[in-house]
Amino acid sequence: MSPGIRVLSVDDDLQLRELTATVLERRNDEIDVTTAANGRDALAVFDGASDGAGRPIDCVVSDYELPEMDGLELFVAIRERDPSVPFVLFTGTAPDEIASEAISAGVTDYLRKGSGTAQYTVLANRIENAVAKRRAERARRESERQLERYRALVENVRILELVPTALFTLDTDAVINWCNDEFADPFVEGRTELIGTPFPDLIDRGYYDEQVTTKYIEEVRGLLSSTTDRERAKYQVRFQSPDGEERIHDVHTRLLPLENGEFTGTVHAIRDVTRRRRYRRELERQNERLSEFASLVSHDLRNPLNVAQGHLDFIADGADDRHVEKLQRSLVRIEELIDGLLQLARQGKAIGDEERFSLADTAQAAWATVDTGDARLEIETDPMLYGDEDRVRSLLENLFRNAVEHGSTTPASHAQQDAVEHSDSGKLLSRSISLV
Repeated sequence: MSPGIRVLSVDDDLQLRELTATVLERRNDEIDVTTAANGRDALAVFDGASDGAGRPIDCVVSDYELPEMDGLELFVAIRERDPSVPFVLFTGTAPDEIASEAISAGVTDYLRKGSGTAQYTVLANRIENAVAKRRAERARRESERQLERYRALVENVRILELVPTALFTLDTDAVINWCNDEFADPFVEGRTELIGTPFPDLIDRGYYDEQVTTKYIEEVRGLLSSTTDRERAKYQVRFQSPDGEERIHDVHTRLLPLENGEFTGTVHAIRDVTRRRRYRRELERQNERLSEFASLVSHDLRNPLNVAQGHLDFIADGADDRHVEKLQRSLVRIEELIDGLLQLARQGKAIGDEERFSLADTAQAAWATVDTGDARLEIETDPMLYGDEDRVRSLLENLFRNAVEHGSTTPASHAQQDAVEHSDSGKLLSRSISLV
């Protein structure tokens, strides 16, 4: 069906306005004429039509001599609003130089009214040709734009075909208009069959539950809302695979580019997170078992520790204070390690607050809880560290213990590397551990 041609006829003579409208509409039943008596009224009609109050004006036909502004001034004002709308100067009194000026200014056509109605037939023909030419030019530009968009889409599709992520697009009616192999893989239907399938059909076939529709509508409304600046939405859905296994999908949704402000569809990326969720649940179960185990071990370790502490308190009187103090520190340290192990098992992560501490002080504390024999600790620097002091202390305790117990008995060059001094014969003379 032809869209028709809406003409705005501007003339200060009422009879000529009515005559122009009558003859044009009679010559071509697709022409619909709206009239105005002056430039101001003409602009009001044109602006109202352009703002969506009515069908847009396809062509303006104007006399030259008008009150307030002449035909050429009206032409300039119209073209400022729409640079491509046809404008025909249809006058009977303008001098020849006006015709030349009008053509130079860029009016679409110039006609003299003359006597009778013969010129109205010519005018109708000029209007039809001008409007047809404009529409053809618009169609050509739209075709070029669509072709460029298609080229870009094809190029993007070629790239997306290689992406190991399930991707698909839905049009305004929620029909799948494109998908890649990753998306089609878990379905019984092939990719070719899925393209053109309304997404609700996949719900009817048992792949998804009905909540998917509700989530999709809510998220798309949110993306389209002017009250939010969100560009994407994320939600989870359950997918029933043909082999009977229920899977969990993370769905990431974005709007396709709008056309003239209108919704055109959505693009979706799907990530199967079933395995990740399964791993998380298994990890939680393992942590629970580890916590139970740590509680049992802690209980079993504390019993002999309490016994040792009791005997230490009993023999403390009369014993060498140095040995008692060292034994006391060792028991306290064992209790700290038990507490730390228990907390680590229950939390499933490194424990302790991070803080600044002295490496020298921590090293001295670690040295005091290790059986070092006649070895000595030499500290030549005291940097400040930031971290978990208790973890660093445990590390140094292990380091000192290994250095004392497994010090090298090889010649001096190797002994220096181990930071433990020996004689060439292998007999231990003296030992020192340096912290530099």
